[in-house]
Amino acid sequence: MNDASLLGDAIKYITEELTQAFKNNNLKTVLTKYHYPDLTRTMVDDSIGSPDGKILIIGETNCKVKDLEGIFNAMGLRGRVECHTDYEDIQRYQFNNLMYNDKYRLIIVGPMPHSTYGKDDFSSVINRMENTEGFPLVRRATANGGLKITKTNIKQILQEELESGFLAA
Repeated sequence: MNDASLLGDAIKYITEELTQAFKNNNLKTVLTKYHYPDLTRTMVDDSIGSPDGKILIIGETNCKVKDLEGIFNAMGLRGRVECHTDYEDIQRYQFNNLMYNDKYRLIIVGPMPHSTYGKDDFSSVINRMENTEGFPLVRRATANGGLKITKTNIKQILQEELESGFLAA
């Protein structure tokens, strides 16, 4: 397959994916997957939380909470992480309590049950938080094309938010 043919196929594939995402009220999620510039920043109300606020990690992971806390400590964010990594805990988590909650500055999400409390009419609670005013910034922890919380992507997300000034050490 030559480059021109590959380009045409890729454009068709991505266009179909974006169209489907638009129909499913999931466009911002797909655009984030393609690292669409500054999309996340346009959705964030900087008045929610302060740069030295709590950082919530919510999603299943094989990482130990102690290891995640160590990453935060090493990056000057001691005592700022709150982790919810247990399936049942996530399923019952009161996501509505995060709206306009000045305690939190950033929410890092990973894999979680689809039948979580508080998803309302959205396909997932993640989509709801990303597409509803009043939630702190939501960052998806991804690896190998899917949601996955790893030590590496947690470090990367924290570094990006520290460098941008969104978080303060």
